[in-house]
Amino acid sequence: MHTSLLVSYRGADVMIDCGLDWLGKFERLRPRAIVLTHAHPDHAWGLKNGAPCPVYAPQETWQSLQHYPIKHRRVIKERTPTKICGITFEAFPVEHSILSPAVGYRVSAGRACIFYAPDLIFVHERSAALKDVQIYIGDGATVTLSFIRRRGKALIGHSPVRT
Repeated sequence: MHTSLLVSYRGADVMIDCGLDWLGKFERLRPRAIVLTHAHPDHAWGLKNGAPCPVYAPQETWQSLQHYPIKHRRVIKERTPTKICGITFEAFPVEHSILSPAVGYRVSAGRACIFYAPDLIFVHERSAALKDVQIYIGDGATVTLSFIRRRGKALIGHSPVRT
């Protein structure tokens, strides 16, 4: 399963996440940029051999991918709107993993605004993240069964679609 999203605005395509199943294949999409939510295999390992375009990710994600031969690394800071190819991305922390912290993105261009969070238990700062959002694209790991576990005091995993 491909865990990614292609966002287009005025002829520029930005790929959000590039999992291992995209390894050697994402080049045919010719994205102008790639934005990562976190460093899990199904979200970032398609970049093991590098990328033909700039790649944007939170600092924690770059730490996990430090050995990847990506030439044009860009850091996205949480809650700082970042314009990429005319599309504004704002990273919001989400609860998902201890070892691979994740973010969801508030993505806006023109009058359109979506929120994309492919893996999560919950969104921190929900009110700000979802304000004026027209479409929410969220975790679909399970429909009704909870996939949330506890590691010490931390919660990890996926909330069901119903939640």
